[in-house]
Amino acid sequence: MPETLLSRVPVEQLPEDFQRLRESSIAVAGDGDRLEVFGHHPALYRWYQSNFYGAVFENGSPDMRVDRRWKELIRLKLSLTNGCFVCNAHNVPAAAAAGYSQAQIDAMDDEDSPLFTPQEQAVLALGRLFAIADPDPSLTPDLYARLSAHFSDAEILELGFVATILSGWTKLVFAYGLITRECPIGSPERTATPSETHL
Repeated sequence: MPETLLSRVPVEQLPEDFQRLRESSIAVAGDGDRLEVFGHHPALYRWYQSNFYGAVFENGSPDMRVDRRWKELIRLKLSLTNGCFVCNAHNVPAAAAAGYSQAQIDAMDDEDSPLFTPQEQAVLALGRLFAIADPDPSLTPDLYARLSAHFSDAEILELGFVATILSGWTKLVFAYGLITRECPIGSPERTATPSETHL
């Protein structure tokens, strides 16, 4: 269970949608504490759910250009690299549902693995740039060339925007002690089932 200095709203006082999200998150990852803390400011969490996940990540906005499959790949790369236990409990099944094999999921640390296509390898390399541990990220000419072989500049921007929001969220929940961290080294057991709950 995460340790936070922020107070929690008692479960029975949470808005109904937060109570449902909390129950779903506990069922998948055994942790719904962040929802008790965000009960102090539901609008922030709802913005993240609706405007980021609903409109951008899930392509609810017709202006989005990147297929969700690529967003699932960069999200899983980030959550595994960043070591977010709750994120991984949700993101591993979502990546599998998007068509990534268990072998690919297990090989996420090896961006050059032959299990990945050149397009997938480029997305994984881009994801590494946005990991919270990278102190000096830079889109190199080589990576840009690899990405632009498959994506327009608008799509590269969209992938970077998605990665930025995801890593920023992870930094927030880590800094405030709202989510349990796990060691990103090795292959922790990941047996959770898909959920509609987003982190």
